[in-house]
Amino acid sequence: MTRRRQLPSASLTADDLSGLKVLVVDDHVNTVRLIVDVLRAAGVGSVSSAFEGLSARQALARQEPDLIFTDWRMPVMDGLELTRSIRMAAVSPDRSVPDPEIPIIMVTGHRSAREVEIAREAGVNEFVMKPFTPAALLSRIQLVLAQPRPFIVSNGYVGPDRRRKAELTYAGPLRRTSDPEEVVDVVERHAARQTISVELEAMRRLIQARGGVDRTTLQMTYRVMQHTRFRARQVRDRMLERATDALLSYASKVGGMEHCEADVVEAHLTVLGQILEGDDHDAIGAAKLVRGLEAMIRRKRAGREAVAA
Repeated sequence: MTRRRQLPSASLTADDLSGLKVLVVDDHVNTVRLIVDVLRAAGVGSVSSAFEGLSARQALARQEPDLIFTDWRMPVMDGLELTRSIRMAAVSPDRSVPDPEIPIIMVTGHRSAREVEIAREAGVNEFVMKPFTPAALLSRIQLVLAQPRPFIVSNGYVGPDRRRKAELTYAGPLRRTSDPEEVVDVVERHAARQTISVELEAMRRLIQARGGVDRTTLQMTYRVMQHTRFRARQVRDRMLERATDALLSYASKVGGMEHCEADVVEAHLTVLGQILEGDDHDAIGAAKLVRGLEAMIRRKRAGREAVAA
């Protein structure tokens, strides 16, 4: 039997996150800003940043964060070196590393089995694969806080216990031949809708935190819509799939998501939220909402075509 693909959990609330201190380490200013905005929009109480591993180490003793997000490739000291230096403080005490067991989440575009294994051997707890969505970041916080791994100190390895098999969930379109085409179990359908709801809410909070849609949030919204369509198709939620298709098709017609109007994006996020909040069996109500979206898209396209003419 094909193993069902697990959907990410991102159920932490703002109250759960309000006391959390997070350090974000990345040499790309835009990436740091995006992660910081996502975390603050979600309710994380304290978020600080560093632009490479050495300055991150210097910040550890001063700030004593509860969790670290770090990039892999950075100048001076990269994410692997940073992780190894923190973990080794469990063997050779280092006053600049107050907690050698601190959860470390690597945000990276490296996704091969060997690269994952290298990072695991360095002592990384979990991964977020680029390009990411708001819920992907929050789900990893949920994982390291709700399901902490025992810390191992041995001759050959120092870090979180790797013997428990971890689901390196990629929250996006199918990428493996082993991924199922669909899931129809009632429980999984509910879980999928809940996951979509969490991801959409995280996206809305990010847009609000950044003062509206911009190129970065539009690109991220496009990824969220792809994920939503994939999950809706998995669980045969036709109305969610149609609502998502309406935006993705419009983006394709106008030359990319970055050319979509803010009101179009907002309307889709609102309708998707209304469908998810409504009765799962209210097909008539959901269809009415989707038809309204599709009518809006037709008007927008007609308006663009009239201007072009």
